[in-house]
Amino acid sequence: MAERLLNGTAMKRLATAALIAALGACGTSAPDDHGYGDGFGTPENPVPADDSRPYAVTSTIDFTVEQVLPPQIELAVQTLRAFADNPARTLVTLADEAGVPAVQDLYNAIPSILRDKLEDWINGEIAKIKINGKTLPEYAGELAAYAETALTQFALDSSMTIKPGVATHTLTGIDFSPAGLSFKVPISGLAADVLTQEPSIQVAEGGALSVGDQHFGLAYGEYAWQGINLASTSVFGGDVRTTLGKAVNCTSLAHAIASKCVLSVCVGHEDLIDGICEGGLDALVAQVHDRLAEFKLDVFRFITGEARLVDDDQDGVADRIVDGTWDAEMNLGLGLRKAPATFSAAR
Repeated sequence: MAERLLNGTAMKRLATAALIAALGACGTSAPDDHGYGDGFGTPENPVPADDSRPYAVTSTIDFTVEQVLPPQIELAVQTLRAFADNPARTLVTLADEAGVPAVQDLYNAIPSILRDKLEDWINGEIAKIKINGKTLPEYAGELAAYAETALTQFALDSSMTIKPGVATHTLTGIDFSPAGLSFKVPISGLAADVLTQEPSIQVAEGGALSVGDQHFGLAYGEYAWQGINLASTSVFGGDVRTTLGKAVNCTSLAHAIASKCVLSVCVGHEDLIDGICEGGLDALVAQVHDRLAEFKLDVFRFITGEARLVDDDQDGVADRIVDGTWDAEMNLGLGLRKAPATFSAAR
């Protein structure tokens, strides 16, 4: 009887020890059915998290090596630079090109002695304007710089779910902080967007991760315009059109210009000047927006990706993806060009 009790006690101890060992094993390795083969799913050779736990990926793109702006971006920047150099001429020209009738009506109504001075008078009034401590030309110059840098340096936020052999990779947002703009714009899925790809996945010893070919499309210019408006709102209190409208104050500008006189001949026609001012601002913003919006990344390709899986909590499943590099190329309207890119991820 005593021997039988002893054997029962010994069996319980063995069962308890086995349970403890099993529980300990659960904390140090991934389940055996992870699908990546023998020897994987350990802290030394971690496997990706299953497809119910996506990784948040950040891919940083640096295209400054090209030092060439696509034609659409260059035209948008030229418009802003022209406005910075000569606001009056730019507003009047753009309003006239946009078909604002007040331009011809005013120039037909006033004598040449006034027409010759109109541009200088308008620029003189605009020179008095400050936007958060900056002159209007300085503001326009900053917008031009935003447009340049927003293209050449940016990061893409994405979500990646991984299962043996394949991943689902979806773009979710654009981060402009590499360009000095502390804003992220969600990718909403515009007509030109191709946001999801399913590249092949390979996992090797030491956490080595390889990601296969991916082709995306992105209406990048439209998102860049959204980023520029966010930057303007943060720094100056309103989007581009709102900021310009409040700063210029076309009603006050029109009143000041209408009161200008040479000898006994005064400009007058306050309503026409106000129409030119508002129409010019509308045309300026529309032209910059339209030219940026024309810019699309029709071909945006990650040819291959190489990275390393890191298991922080020693459970055999990767918590992070580090040291990632994309062999990337983009078509910026100038043919396919290499675009140096790095990436990292965490869950």
